[in-house]
Amino acid sequence: MAADPVDEAADRLYGLPFEAFVAERDAVAKELRKAGEKDAAAAIAKLAKPSQVAWAANQLARGGVEELLAAGAALREAQLGGGDREALRAATASERRAVEALVRAAPQPGGRALSRAALDRLRALLHAVARDEDVRAAFVAGRLVEEPEGGGAWPSGGVVAPASTPASRGGTKGGRGSSKARGAARPDREAEARREAAERLEREAARKREEAERRKLERRLRAARGAADDARNRLEAARDAYESATHEVARIEEQLS
Repeated sequence: MAADPVDEAADRLYGLPFEAFVAERDAVAKELRKAGEKDAAAAIAKLAKPSQVAWAANQLARGGVEELLAAGAALREAQLGGGDREALRAATASERRAVEALVRAAPQPGGRALSRAALDRLRALLHAVARDEDVRAAFVAGRLVEEPEGGGAWPSGGVVAPASTPASRGGTKGGRGSSKARGAARPDREAEARREAAERLEREAARKREEAERRKLERRLRAARGAADDARNRLEAARDAYESATHEVARIEEQLS
């Protein structure tokens, strides 16, 4: 089975130096257009440049992340273990150490160190990798475009490049393996699993956006109901004052007549 040119190009592009992405993406799309591969060229031209944090995460995913993934699995197991506080404490500490080790090893986009805020976002992403299946699948795919926003919600745009099958990560401690291995055809089931993971991630992001919108509307509804109650109370008080005043007017007029 021939390798998918979009999948192959995306896998390579998201592993390039941060500053090289756009030029190389455009060059690949141009070559494919010249070769008559118009659909593939259009798909590649639409690949979004990753944010600095997403780029750093993609590079980390292409290196040694076994410790983080193992720590995340141990943490999830401890959380489901039911009551063993010592095991949960140890798993949490191990996961934090793995995250901090990767944050310290974060590559520098364009040769410039990530800002403190960017490192905090990367740290949040890596914690999510250890704890959330969908985030972990997106991270291992190595094609993140954006990172989660504050509170864990994904941004409204795409978070993973559409062709989300990762290159072989076997032996990630030593890097990505040979170019021949990267160019080999992947099993269909792996590609399908990655696509499904990306789709689940997008559905979860949509669900979280809907929940956030619903919570916002519920807050507005509570505020509106409170304002209506206050207005009704003021109206009732005004009616009582009006009736009291009219009765007083009537009594005074009777006395004057």
